[in-house]
Amino acid sequence: MKKNYKFNEVLNDLMDYFILGDPDYLLQYKAHKGLPDDLLTEFTTKETGDIAVENGVIVPMIGIENYPYTIYFNLSTETPELLKPENKLQHKRGGYCLKVENERIYLYTIPYLKDFTATKIEALKKYKPATIELQNGWYSVTILGGLTRQIIEIKDTNGNIKKIETMEPTFEFIIKPTIEKPNYTADFSYQFKIENE
Repeated sequence: MKKNYKFNEVLNDLMDYFILGDPDYLLQYKAHKGLPDDLLTEFTTKETGDIAVENGVIVPMIGIENYPYTIYFNLSTETPELLKPENKLQHKRGGYCLKVENERIYLYTIPYLKDFTATKIEALKKYKPATIELQNGWYSVTILGGLTRQIIEIKDTNGNIKKIETMEPTFEFIIKPTIEKPNYTADFSYQFKIENE
């Protein structure tokens, strides 16, 4: 099974949130708990959102600036991209837990929570490319944020390809399987704002 995944140009849909999780499991959780389709209002005005996060249903990230992001999912024991010397780490936050029930997770955006139905999940799966397969079970998650060195290829008017080196806003998710639910110790009010120098 592949251990490192990279996605380019991942957008936040103009809202300062990202959500990591198994959306099918969130739909099952919503039905089981008798929650409304408008999970955005539910989760932001009641304690049900905090409870869902602490139970590993979703991993929310706030303070997300409106950039295109490079996203890494790292399941390996190798040095994370954002800890390599050519890159600039700005955030490192552990203590998140995640439960996978349908063998796939997505990084998606908060507008999907406004009307969280099977139809909306189908749209999410169609339009959100940052996704990986994961075996069902519990995982601990550490989130790294910062800037990574990326090579962008640009074709000029003559058809020649020019390579440009840039520092791109990046999030990296270090995902480790655990036997049972890991303790949730993260601070979900933490702001993941990346300074793009």
